[in-house]
Amino acid sequence: MERGSVVANLAADLGIEDGGLAQREVKLDIFHNKKYLDVNKTTGELFIVEKIDREYLCPSKTSCFLKLDVIIESPLRIFNIELGITDINDNAPRFRRDRVELDVSESATPGERFSLPNAVDPDVGINTIKTYRLSVSEQFTIEIQTGSDGTKYVDLVLTEALDRERTAVHNLILTAVDGGVPVRSGTANIIVRVQDTNDNAPQFDKRFYTVNMTENTPIGVQVFKLNATDLDEGPNAEIAYSFTLYTSERTQDAFSLNPNTGEITVKGIIDYEDMKLYEMHIEAKDKGTPPLQGQCKVVVHVTDVNDNYPEITIQSIQNTINENIHVGTVIALVGIRDKDTGDNGKVSLSINHPLPFILNKSSDSPIHYKLVVSEPLDREAVPEYNVMFIVTDGGAPPLSDNETITVRVLDVNDNAPQFPQSFFTIRVMENNAPGSLLGSLTAFDPDLHENQYLVYFILEREITNTSISMLFSINPENGNLYAMKTFDYEIEKEFRFHIEARDSGVPPLSSNVTVHIIIVDQNDNTPVIVSPWRAHGSVVEEKIPRSTDKGSLVSKVIAIDTDSVLNSRITYQFLQVTDATLFSLDQYNGEIRTMRMFSYRDPRHQRMVVVAKDNGEPALSATVTIKLSTVETAVKAHSDMTEVPLGYDIFSDLNLYLVIGLGSVSFLLLITILVTIVIKCQKPKTSKAAPPCRNSVLSERNSTIADSTLVSNDAYWYSLFLAETRKGKLVVRQPAPKGSRYIVSSLPRSTGLTETSDSAASTLQLLDVNDNVPKFPQSFCTIRVMENNAPGALISSPTAYDPDLHENQYLVYFILEKEIANTSISMLFSINPENGNLYAMKTFDYEIEKEFLFHIEARDSGVPPLSSNVTVHIIIVDQNDNTPVIVSPWRAHGSLVEEKIPRSTDKGSLVSKVIAIDTDSVLNSRITYQFLQVTDATLFSLDQYNGEIRTMRMISYRDPRHQRMVVVAKDNGEPALSATVTIKLSTVETAVRTHADLTEVPLGYDIFSDLNLYLVIGLGSVSFLLLITILVTIVIKCQKPQTSKAAPPCRNSVISERNSTIADSTLVSNDAYWYSLFLAETRKGKLVVRQPAPKGSRYIVSSLPRSTGLTETSDSAASTLQDFYDGI
Repeated sequence: MERGSVVANLAADLGIEDGGLAQREVKLDIFHNKKYLDVNKTTGELFIVEKIDREYLCPSKTSCFLKLDVIIESPLRIFNIELGITDINDNAPRFRRDRVELDVSESATPGERFSLPNAVDPDVGINTIKTYRLSVSEQFTIEIQTGSDGTKYVDLVLTEALDRERTAVHNLILTAVDGGVPVRSGTANIIVRVQDTNDNAPQFDKRFYTVNMTENTPIGVQVFKLNATDLDEGPNAEIAYSFTLYTSERTQDAFSLNPNTGEITVKGIIDYEDMKLYEMHIEAKDKGTPPLQGQCKVVVHVTDVNDNYPEITIQSIQNTINENIHVGTVIALVGIRDKDTGDNGKVSLSINHPLPFILNKSSDSPIHYKLVVSEPLDREAVPEYNVMFIVTDGGAPPLSDNETITVRVLDVNDNAPQFPQSFFTIRVMENNAPGSLLGSLTAFDPDLHENQYLVYFILEREITNTSISMLFSINPENGNLYAMKTFDYEIEKEFRFHIEARDSGVPPLSSNVTVHIIIVDQNDNTPVIVSPWRAHGSVVEEKIPRSTDKGSLVSKVIAIDTDSVLNSRITYQFLQVTDATLFSLDQYNGEIRTMRMFSYRDPRHQRMVVVAKDNGEPALSATVTIKLSTVETAVKAHSDMTEVPLGYDIFSDLNLYLVIGLGSVSFLLLITILVTIVIKCQKPKTSKAAPPCRNSVLSERNSTIADSTLVSNDAYWYSLFLAETRKGKLVVRQPAPKGSRYIVSSLPRSTGLTETSDSAASTLQLLDVNDNVPKFPQSFCTIRVMENNAPGALISSPTAYDPDLHENQYLVYFILEKEIANTSISMLFSINPENGNLYAMKTFDYEIEKEFLFHIEARDSGVPPLSSNVTVHIIIVDQNDNTPVIVSPWRAHGSLVEEKIPRSTDKGSLVSKVIAIDTDSVLNSRITYQFLQVTDATLFSLDQYNGEIRTMRMISYRDPRHQRMVVVAKDNGEPALSATVTIKLSTVETAVRTHADLTEVPLGYDIFSDLNLYLVIGLGSVSFLLLITILVTIVIKCQKPQTSKAAPPCRNSVISERNSTIADSTLVSNDAYWYSLFLAETRKGKLVVRQPAPKGSRYIVSSLPRSTGLTETSDSAASTLQDFYDGI
């Protein structure tokens, strides 16, 4: 049959379901050195892989069977199969000699027989030699005989007497014909030479001899001696012995025959297992002419001896087993045999010394043993076993042999990683470089290979609203711990988190260690002088009275240092001073005091440069220049200021801003008081020859103004004041409207007015009292800010309203200081103190900060100041600004991931798993997976949600050995961001563990932010805004009030007759003494003459334009009313 021809269906014959062989290990064990057959594991068909030659397999045998064992695992089963090989007529008969010469005496009688060489046909049955044919001859014919083994022999028979003179040589053709279809034949030339008479042939004692001998008889030993006799004499009686052509070549190789003596001796190795019986066909031929011959048959029986060692055949073995293999599992199948027979062929099998394995006999013919696990295994105790199989036969003496196999125990992930200690403390100097190595935390795992390969993770947690992965990263391969940012002792002093070591076994085991990071302080902060406050680089100007006593406090320098206790200790000293004998500086508290009284010889201006130096190594310092001016007027010195001791150990940013705020408010209060004093101390202008008039601002009921005659306002305002002109008093009847101003005219008391008597118009103004608290439109304000904003961007404008006036209405906005994530709120936000505009001081990242909650205070400038606050909730809105990061399978940046799987991997097996993470918000961080490139789309499938790559079918030998897949992980943002990983998959014949149960771990990545930069920008911005606020406040307070615009002219008329009127303005008459002369109808704006006025009299009438009240810009107009009528 041709190669590939199907012989049988094993699955059907063995009763195995279709496809069952594909899921089980199948092995053919053929007892020959060639692999003639193989099994299709899919269909179960047994097919030919190499041409089968029956004559080669079974020489000289009529029946031929190909024996094989079918070994099926999972579970293990063995089937013994004998495959019958049917002969076909593919060989033609062949004579051993194609030319045979016979010498026949002419005296031969008819019927004499001559042996001819028989033909050999390797085929059997009907395909072997069926008959012989002889060419046409009158003297000869052939006779066919059949031997005991079925072999056909042919003899040449003389049918008629020979006549040498008639025919000296007979040329005959002997044809051997087989019985196959088509018929095949072979020929040999028979040459019969007719010799002269030699009519007596040699004769043996017997025609059949039987000899017994043992195997392994030494070469040269005589086995038997033949004796033939010839009655002739002379040369015709000389006999020569020889093997006939019926004697096989194998027999002739084993024995030799002495042609002269007839002795049969051992020539080759006699092996019972090779051949148990030898047949020798011997002829004795005389030397007559023609020679005559006689024949006999010698049969030698070989007796077996125990000369063969038993054999061991390892038919199936698992050289590697898992340490968690179940007891009773078969790991090897061993076959034994012995070529000897009887007791010599009885064999037994054992193993050398006690091992966790036992032998179980599985079959008797042939003999097979199973090597079975008898005890639990532990690789960490014994990693491999050398199992020696010893086979012994039952001969005397017994023979034995051995075979050693090595069974390696594969590791199972049964040991968790262990750290040397459970708690690590690492000290890190602040201002470290981002990415610097902090330490190496390594664990040990006694397992092997992937079970020993450890991956290190930082267990995620939030520290002050910041993910720990944003602060530290760890090399997942070697446990090196790195800092992801520069740490500042003044912001973060320590961190505590956990690191997990996880092996790559299935399932993975892990343990963790607690890491305590302590930030060590450096002297990296220069002292900051907070008092006396000054704009950056400017000179502080102070004024003190020249009469200041010795020991008086002139100024106090306060500096703060945000370093640790040791580095933040401040000492003060003069760097420059105009007169070192005049001032002293306390090196510990910074107080500058006078050492003596000022003299007129001392310069008016004194300049001092004070340096504040910290205690660090090297020491850092800051300076402040104080320009001191002495004045003659009384200026309050600093000696009576309340001194608040500076707590060096606990001074914080909050104290700093409180000091600044207190200084600002104190400065505003001082300016307010000074302005009030100046206003109060101003002397009003008086008219010529008019006595001085006392004008006061009335602030409470029943206040009086004496020493002059007062004239109240008109009747419309009369309800507010009561003018007791006889007593010179002005009494407040009820509270006046806020901000109102009233003009009161007063005249000196006399019996009458002269031309030189002038009235004085005074302004009575009601000042505002700070009795209203600023109010915000709402008490809670929510502001949404998109992440990645520009630093300095305007966020919102939370403004408040105060119904008071002037400084009581002027609002200043503050952010109430608090710490958010170890960061001062002023480093994150700033507010314009004048208009309440709120600005972001840094770029916010949703992945680091998601929200902020703080308070804004609006404070007016009244005395005492009033304030209210609003709660501000800043919500950071996420953007899709983070690309997915592939954390499993882990690989160096941009490199390929190489995986190996066995070619026998089943359909649906997990090959690899891609895991990506996205630090954006929930919506933007949803990851989907898909193939970007794949070598064979029919071989692998990818789950778009969990990233699992599985086989869609079995891997065949036609599939390429190397498969390449490019997987893209895409997030759900707009626009979507993605990352890719390239996996190179190689198939191998040996079992390689897949990644079915690998747990990935998420990789720390470089997420260092410019927090320090933004903190510096925030500090600078807040300082700048504070400086501008103070400067603006000083400028506003120092401005002179605008003078009122000239009042519109009043219509002043000369009254020439009674009942004359002056209209278009509100008129105010003189006091009650003169009230009998005129009637002021203020509602109508008229002045009525009641009676004639004295000649030459002059009256001062103050008029105001009609309004609901008086303001600072409403001025009265004093008009002179003079009577020119004579005789009135």
